Amino acid sequence: MFEVGIGMDLEKMEEARRAYVEIMKGVSLTDFDMNKWEKIRESAYPPRPLNLDVIIDDTTLRDGLQMAGLVSPVPADAARIAEFLRDIGVERLEVLTYTRSDVEAIKMMQDKGMGDIIAAWCRASKEDIDAALKLDFKQIGISHPVSYIHFEKWADMSLRQLVERVADVVVYAKDHGLDVFVHGEDSTRADWNFEKYFINTVAEAGAKVYRICDTIGCGSADPTAPLPIGIPLKVRKIKEETKIPYLEIHAHDDLGTSLENTMAAVRAASGLYDRVYVSSTFLGIGERSGNVETEKIIMNCYLHHGIRKWDLRYFRELTVFMASALKYNVPLNKSIVGDLAFAHESGVHIYGLLASPLTYEIIPPELVGQKRTIVIGKRSGKHGIRLKLEQLMGQKVSEDDPRLAKLVEIIKDKFVTGLRRYPIKDSEFRLLAQKVGFEIK
Repeated sequence: MFEVGIGMDLEKMEEARRAYVEIMKGVSLTDFDMNKWEKIRESAYPPRPLNLDVIIDDTTLRDGLQMAGLVSPVPADAARIAEFLRDIGVERLEVLTYTRSDVEAIKMMQDKGMGDIIAAWCRASKEDIDAALKLDFKQIGISHPVSYIHFEKWADMSLRQLVERVADVVVYAKDHGLDVFVHGEDSTRADWNFEKYFINTVAEAGAKVYRICDTIGCGSADPTAPLPIGIPLKVRKIKEETKIPYLEIHAHDDLGTSLENTMAAVRAASGLYDRVYVSSTFLGIGERSGNVETEKIIMNCYLHHGIRKWDLRYFRELTVFMASALKYNVPLNKSIVGDLAFAHESGVHIYGLLASPLTYEIIPPELVGQKRTIVIGKRSGKHGIRLKLEQLMGQKVSEDDPRLAKLVEIIKDKFVTGLRRYPIKDSEFRLLAQKVGFEIK
């Protein structure tokens, strides 16, 4: 026999293994206990605390609604989305103000007590500021490009004129009592010397926060990446070389890197600032390939950094509501909130779940308002069929029950020829279970 463990203390590893598994088994397939889960979470995913506050600045009702082809919500639905986000714990909500339905939604949000957390998205024009003031906003975001390619929209204006225009509007907004964020559109393609001058100018004019906008998703989370694409380096340079009090990250997903770029900015800001703002959209809706998802930022901060200030239970309910209100097809396998995020079919996976749900689930589904789904299909085995029965019947089924053996045989026969390729729906499964003698409604 091949000798293993030479020079290793396998006995101690075995003790550690048993202790670890015992903790993991504390998660139940049927009963969710939040307090018990929190203790297990700290063992399963030891948190790495951040030295700053992470503030979600959700732009679902601004950038999200600019997604091409998306159905615009009626004002009541927009206000309900805002309510959901407020209840989750989002501290700032960015909205548009340009249409009658925008204004109606804003008034509904204010009537529901959200006047302090909504912020008007503005262009660098006094007319936009006046519109925000007329609607009783207390804070705004002024968006303006900082990259040379974007300045071609105003090819007849000099750099000085462009910066002065933004600074004048910031002063105007501050003079009228507004808190001002400035959004540096296309920051990850901006010349740093110019961007630094731009940031310092708007800071001197009274801006409180500067938003790094990775507008086309070309930014990099690599800490060694140079400017302008290097997001961690840009965070450090803004702290070292500008006077702006705070910064924000706004990442698009054109290369599928919005989450890593956003979290890289958050981690780079830790220890440099006492807070960082994160611009995101729920479900990642937005221009082209969308934005970083609000729910993913929250879950990464919660799971990896131990931040517990958000209420995660509303995630699934908000997902379903937005899918209906916006006529948006949420991908079935969407992380955290999708229909299949906690769905299992494979026999190997089901067997792992029976040992401990954490074998194949990163978190209990109930934490985010989800439910575990057992799918009966081509790759299902005895364990999955039994677990499905128990879910539908609300009671235990013995592995030795002859009815179970018959049901397994019937289901396997349906797939053995290869002609059937789609899973068995619950309604069909109930009929098959009844056929072998199970009392199931």
